[in-house]
Amino acid sequence: MDLVAPVRASHGTHARRRVVLISMTDADMTGWGECGAPDDPGYSGETADASETVLSQRILPALTTMRRPIHAAEVRSIVARALPDAAVRHPMALAAAEMAVLDLQLRVAGIAFEALIPMPKRAAPAGATLSNVGDVDDVVAAAQRAVAEGYRRLKVKLSPHDPAAAYSESDLVVALRRTLDDDVMILGDANGSYLPEDLDTVIALGELGLDVIEQPFAAHDTETHQKLVATGTIRVALDEGVRSAVDALDAVVNHEATDITLKPARFGYLACLDALNHAVDHGAGVWIGGMFDTGVARWANVRLATHPAVDLASDIGASSRYWALDVTEPVTVADGLVTSPGLRTAGLAGTPVT
Repeated sequence: MDLVAPVRASHGTHARRRVVLISMTDADMTGWGECGAPDDPGYSGETADASETVLSQRILPALTTMRRPIHAAEVRSIVARALPDAAVRHPMALAAAEMAVLDLQLRVAGIAFEALIPMPKRAAPAGATLSNVGDVDDVVAAAQRAVAEGYRRLKVKLSPHDPAAAYSESDLVVALRRTLDDDVMILGDANGSYLPEDLDTVIALGELGLDVIEQPFAAHDTETHQKLVATGTIRVALDEGVRSAVDALDAVVNHEATDITLKPARFGYLACLDALNHAVDHGAGVWIGGMFDTGVARWANVRLATHPAVDLASDIGASSRYWALDVTEPVTVADGLVTSPGLRTAGLAGTPVT
């Protein structure tokens, strides 16, 4: 699938995505899963091609040879018997299989995923990811269009050491902050591209008006993340730096982050749900992170984002911001909110339209 507009990140430009979908059937019911692994290994090492191989040759055979209905809570232990390192080496492939089983399990039982959430919200605030290909004026124009569509949180990718960059990160933040209202949150996603010696540069971005920075430093650079959090100049969230939902909570406790990004494509929906049930104990802001999802996972993320602990706009923008034609009924946004179409409807995932 081709993105409507390419997005340049520190590990490459996203313009096209090869999507791996899983369907699981039981009688006349079908459950769906989506693997979030991108084509390029630069994000986490996982790729769509490798995920398809491990799913078809190892993970799914381990599940189907059980020859009985299985529950999503069993998936990880069943797969571990056949592939002990799956959770470490292939987390997105494993999460996709678990998602398909969970979706099927809920559909067969006639239960909506929201029924697992304590007092779910009817609607969830959506965030927009801006295409940053072009010059500063192009990005500012894209931001203005997003705000006109009702979005109040804008994400822009930061690539500080990209020699091909057309502008500096500080110039971009200044231009966005000068143009946008103060209540529009600007989030910069660095994908670990800043070096420890860039600490003062990141601090300056906060002083210039960047509200949140996601994964500024390398995945396991605990010390520099702690130094940044200690300054109190900018909110900090981690992405590549956490390998599980539990790690996301621990990063806040360890003063490596102020906010929590939960990515179901990496952690799985059950683990994210459990983390959200405990997030209130940590006093951190929380949002649901995405992976340029199709409607299969995007609708599931919308449902998860109705959890009351999700208090920040999530990566659940309208399908039309990413795909000219989604594989499911499109996710739409009105006044910056997405209303879950699956509320009180059995299942988790979006259903592909044939």
